[in-house]
Amino acid sequence: MILFLKKWKMGKVAVVTGISGGVGEAIGKTLIEKGFDVFGIDYKKSDKTIGYFYEMDLNEFVKNKNLQKKLFNKVKEIFNSPVELVVNNAAFQYVSSSHPIDYEIMQRTFNVNVFAAYYLSVLFKDDLTKTKGSVINISSIHAKLTKKGFLAYATSKAALSALTRSMSLEFGDKFRINCIEPAAIDTKMLREGFNFDETKIKELKNYHPVKKIASVDEIAKLVYCIHSCEIPFLQGSCIDVSGGISNVLHDPGE
Repeated sequence: MILFLKKWKMGKVAVVTGISGGVGEAIGKTLIEKGFDVFGIDYKKSDKTIGYFYEMDLNEFVKNKNLQKKLFNKVKEIFNSPVELVVNNAAFQYVSSSHPIDYEIMQRTFNVNVFAAYYLSVLFKDDLTKTKGSVINISSIHAKLTKKGFLAYATSKAALSALTRSMSLEFGDKFRINCIEPAAIDTKMLREGFNFDETKIKELKNYHPVKKIASVDEIAKLVYCIHSCEIPFLQGSCIDVSGGISNVLHDPGE
């Protein structure tokens, strides 16, 4: 299912995955405000989804070259301008300490969180080269620091950060590839995980030296900042956005 939600200016073009989630919506909104036309990809549409929405399960996209070709052709059909920015924001998170984890779950985790970022970026490599554009991957603090139950998710995010560094070697003189590694972000998903218990959410905020967690708008602004900063030397970087919590050593005796 494909929906038109606005009249396209045919200006700068950004492709954003996970557009229907809290972070994706914020990224899409910020980019539109900055003059981009946004081609948003997700497996379902939300009431707040903005831009041009394209329904796609990235788990299937990775495995099917025909789906990859269809997506590419649709972008070319809708927009006259080449793609200037690809934001790989979509993620699949499975949390469990029961082992072994089913192969299908592990495969979906890596397909959505890692392989889709690679194939989508390479799909538009010629556009990105022409525009001297950039790829921004939304990784996670779990790429480096994790906790029990997050084995599949943390491993995939570590792989996404490694993919960022490796791709910067492959395409370093053509376009930029960087990633963001945020800690807790104030989304509906996070609040659902705490059963909307404000006491627990406040406790989470206080764990961070800045006494808050990230807003979706902060992540969106950073995405735009990385892309628009005109610093060619910012290449292959994994940027910590953790409110200082990644610097905290917690000892069992404390």
